Amino acid sequence: MIQKLSLCVPLDRCGVWSVKIFHIYNGFFHKQGKPGNFIKCSIKKTKPNNQIQLGFKTKGILINSRFLLKKKDGIKYCFKYNTIVLLKKRLTPRGRELYGVIP
Repeated sequence: MIQKLSLCVPLDRCGVWSVKIFHIYNGFFHKQGKPGNFIKCSIKKTKPNNQIQLGFKTKGILINSRFLLKKKDGIKYCFKYNTIVLLKKRLTPRGRELYGVIP
C-alpha cells in the first residue's frame, strides 16, 4: 500500500531519480494505492542537464511496493523500494527501457 506524499523510484531510464506522489486515481477519496494503480506525481530529483525539470507533474503506474503483499495462492512478497513507471501519454513509458523486477 502506498499513500499520498510518499517518495518513489522510477523503473525506467528517463533520468529521474525520485518522485513524490500527490494523487492516486480510482475514486475521489482514494487514500492508498496498490501495485497497478495510476498515480499523479511531481519530480523531486533528476540527473543534471535533464530534459525533465524539477517540479514537473506527470502520471505513472505503481509497480512495486514495500508493503507485504499476499496472493490467493499463498505467496507473500515485498520489495526494497516503492517503484513506478512514468508515462508520456496513456500507457507509453517515458524511458526507452525498464530495469528491475516487475511482477
